[in-house]
Amino acid sequence: MAAEHEYAVIGHSRSRIGFILALIAGSIAGLAAEIARRVLVSLATAGDASTPQLILWPVTGAAVFGVVFLLFDRIAWRVYGVAPLIGVPNIGGEWSVQGKSFDTAGQPKSDWQACMIITQHYEKIHIHLKTTQSASQSITAAIIPEGNAGYRLIYSYRNDVKPGEGDMQSHIGHCSLLFCKNLDEASGDYFTSGGRQSIGTMELKKDS
Repeated sequence: MAAEHEYAVIGHSRSRIGFILALIAGSIAGLAAEIARRVLVSLATAGDASTPQLILWPVTGAAVFGVVFLLFDRIAWRVYGVAPLIGVPNIGGEWSVQGKSFDTAGQPKSDWQACMIITQHYEKIHIHLKTTQSASQSITAAIIPEGNAGYRLIYSYRNDVKPGEGDMQSHIGHCSLLFCKNLDEASGDYFTSGGRQSIGTMELKKDS
């Protein structure tokens, strides 16, 4: 499986979120250091000779920021109410896909079904689509807010065909999907190049 990769969210400033997380990490580090200082002072005042001079590891701002960012990236950003507040929609999960393909003249070729798995964190994303004949992995991606219409996901991908699938060839493709505001349905289209010339449409429904 291809690695997760960075993705853009138009209109969203990750640097601003990083600044806020840095402030939170600095506050936590400062509080921890003050608690440690008071504990050591209390022990020294009590004259507890059995207590080691160093009972706590230093808590640096960098270490705390690493933990805070990891928790935010993996869990906190998608907690109810947070994702809409920061402007990053949570489209992660498994989706059932109904697709239709057409040739370059716009004539119908075939209907197909697939499973799409979107692995999404705050910083990175990976889009994996699997059919009975092939599987694709995302290469680049961007999310664009479109007001009351919802959110548009635009991504490029590499499709690898299973052996024995006739004249089908591995290829590069591009896809545009509009997710409704409830983030439980999406629809869009795609086109391919580099080994296979086709266009098509897709309808997605999120699996429960």
